[in-house]
Amino acid sequence: MHFFLQMMFLGVVGAAIGWITNYIAVIMLFKPIKPVKIFGISIQGLIPRRRDEIAASIGKVVEDELVSMDDILDKLLNEDNRNYIIKRILDDVDIAVEKNIPSFIPKTLKSMIVNYVVGIVSKEAEKFLDESAATMLNDMSDKIGIAEIVEEKIKLFELEKLEKIILDVSNKELKMIVVLGGVLGFVIGILQAFVVRML
Repeated sequence: MHFFLQMMFLGVVGAAIGWITNYIAVIMLFKPIKPVKIFGISIQGLIPRRRDEIAASIGKVVEDELVSMDDILDKLLNEDNRNYIIKRILDDVDIAVEKNIPSFIPKTLKSMIVNYVVGIVSKEAEKFLDESAATMLNDMSDKIGIAEIVEEKIKLFELEKLEKIILDVSNKELKMIVVLGGVLGFVIGILQAFVVRML
């Protein structure tokens, strides 16, 4: 009976230590947000301390693995978008020419002028999208870095909001880590009792 009580006591102590240490480890992912000095040692949560590195890494992953400028260019210049762009241009040209032709010009002649100008613009727009747009967008892509944009957005993101998002998404998993710490601590406590008894 004495050994059983000792084993249970060590198991409960081990469980408490495992649970508490894992709970503190989970909390210290986010807190403290600002560095705090304790006995001359600066303590800060992992995510706040390494936010710049995390932001840079996420930005790079997004650009390299998820959304590249080539993907964006392909979407911008696909058939549906090309047709939409050309239609918008032609509609605007149609309205602008119609509005700017003097009212004394006969309606039939006005219609011919509008059709002629729209026809020229249509050809030029097609040619531009075929020849110049891809080159222009590629030149712009050198100046626009998705990684930098993502990195900047993450750096500006409030840490409290980021903490809430992460906790909302992974709350079950983080609780499981804490519980697992308690279970492992309990098992280690029991094993410790056996080791002590054998000595």
